[in-house]
Amino acid sequence: MAAQFYGSTKLIVLPTGTISLSVRDLWSDWVRWHATSDNCKYFAAFRSLGGDPIDAAAGTYIPFYIYLTNGWRIRPQEANHTLKVTEGILLVEGGGDPFLPTLGGYTVQVDFQQPVQAISITAGGGTGLTEAGIADAVWAKLLANGMTAEANLLSAKQNAANAFAVST
Repeated sequence: MAAQFYGSTKLIVLPTGTISLSVRDLWSDWVRWHATSDNCKYFAAFRSLGGDPIDAAAGTYIPFYIYLTNGWRIRPQEANHTLKVTEGILLVEGGGDPFLPTLGGYTVQVDFQQPVQAISITAGGGTGLTEAGIADAVWAKLLANGMTAEANLLSAKQNAANAFAVST
């Protein structure tokens, strides 16, 4: 693919004919570019996460994520086309579109072909679980004997008190 990296403008330009963009290859190309000449003087274009093997023998890996950072963006080739983004997940740190429009009046459809992934979502300000809510749910849970945990505890305390009273 051999994307062109322009550090002074924080721009990655995909060459003519590019209709598929491997996230892994883009990362590798950038690493090589950044290590060449004095390109390390520019702010990093990416931050990576994942890609580690789960079971290398089975060929399973944690999905590879790269985040565009420091204002870097990608410009697709100057042509009407569909660009397939493969082999990882491409995001912008802080949100937004990783792709800039073409300079000409071209239409580019971006098709993110992302791997199956596990994502955790934190809902801020909502009515999520609280410690008290979790404790209430535990105490209200019906056990195998058909009683709640709270009822079991009260029964056990009463039985212990009765046993102590009988023995004295």
